[in-house]
Amino acid sequence: MSEPPVGIVANPASGKDIRRLVAHGSTFDNNEKINIVRRVLLGLEATGVEQVRFMPDTYAIVERAAASLELRLDLYPLPMPVLGNPGDSEEEARRLAVLGAGCIVTLGGDGTNRVVAKGCGDVPLVPISTGTNNVFPRMVEGTVAGLAAGLVATRRVSADHVVVRRPRLDVLLDGEVKDLALIDVVTSRQGFVGSRALWDPAHLKEIVLSRIASAEIGMAALGGLLFPEACGGSSDAHILIGIDRADGEESPLVQRVLAPLAPGLIRRVPVAAARRLEMGEAVELRQESCVVALDGEREFEVLRSDHHLRVILNPLGPRVVDIDATLQAGATVGAFNVGTAIHR
Repeated sequence: MSEPPVGIVANPASGKDIRRLVAHGSTFDNNEKINIVRRVLLGLEATGVEQVRFMPDTYAIVERAAASLELRLDLYPLPMPVLGNPGDSEEEARRLAVLGAGCIVTLGGDGTNRVVAKGCGDVPLVPISTGTNNVFPRMVEGTVAGLAAGLVATRRVSADHVVVRRPRLDVLLDGEVKDLALIDVVTSRQGFVGSRALWDPAHLKEIVLSRIASAEIGMAALGGLLFPEACGGSSDAHILIGIDRADGEESPLVQRVLAPLAPGLIRRVPVAAARRLEMGEAVELRQESCVVALDGEREFEVLRSDHHLRVILNPLGPRVVDIDATLQAGATVGAFNVGTAIHR
């Protein structure tokens, strides 16, 4: 029986949002994504992967990456329509799950991985950072990512030992599941989705985090600065943002936190209340009209104050390959041994 395929989701739109204008985010152009995918493919081939399936994106990232290579593995586009929106990545992930993919390599930020997580089921992810908010994916060399994905997909390393389950945030509107987030759910005082990205603390109302980390950009950093003792572990938080009065005076606050909300954009955030959450805990958000942002991007509007908005911290989020542990395990079982053994 042939090995399961490896999927590649390379989002051509990641790393190009408005935070390049309002902040100082670097641009991840598609030519660099081509270079990363080229190295991923070489890593996959070196570990014995036989087949790679990919989304035929509007920039042909994977096809261009493979054009200069003489690959032995089979490379096939998925037979799917390409609409040029986030639904493409979700649909590809869903199709890869149906095909029984052994692993999916993603190129994007938190937003790209969020939509992939909605479709991939239990297929392990190897997320490579090429976005703006990059708390979920890693800034990792494509060659190394390809080697790790290949070792897991070919089962030369047991997924039971190197794949970890990450939590997610389930968003319920009036009792029905509306969407999910991987890192943060934020309600905004703005009345419309607009340019999607969040960067102004004056627009923030409430934040629910699935991860607390001080050395990150975005809302996860705010959690890490409020709860430094919780960084690096499995901890989560609910934060209420203070409201500025019309006369310029702030409402009573717990503290003011200087936080990096976007690349190069460090702002004082007025915090009215903050607490840590338990896994499985549900957070009832204030019943006010708002816009809901997921993983740094505004996604939908809640137009009436009588809507009921709830966020549940769910431990059963996407499965993610621990790259360091995978390569170490691969070396331990001799996956990289090709010649005479070294005698010590």
